[in-house]
Amino acid sequence: REVQEMVWEVNDNLDGVIDWDMFRDAFVRKIQDKSGLEPGYFHHLVQFLIYDRDNKGRVSIDDMMNLLYARVGREGMDSMIAKLFGGQDDNSVIEVGVHGDEVDFRRYWEVLSNEQRGMAAANKKGKRSR
Repeated sequence: REVQEMVWEVNDNLDGVIDWDMFRDAFVRKIQDKSGLEPGYFHHLVQFLIYDRDNKGRVSIDDMMNLLYARVGREGMDSMIAKLFGGQDDNSVIEVGVHGDEVDFRRYWEVLSNEQRGMAAANKKGKRSR
């Protein structure tokens, strides 16, 4: 069911298939989204898979740093690393892996979902005050 929902998020013509154009368009829309309203499960799964270069089902700080820096700059990278690995969201970080410096997709998704909800709430609040 979750996979069907991910496909539905990005499958513009509802044929159950994600072609390259849909994949690219969905990815770009999510990257450019400032409202927090763009569906994100598919995007975040793809991002996680990109970070998980050795296919171990976990990402480390090292896995993420170069890609995050290129995408969001130093401040954005530091902020996301702190949220994923440092527990700034008031939850204790459940790190997995041999050295305890890795997070699994569940933690990754939890942090990014909270970020997206916060963006959407801020956007909705800003529209009401106008």
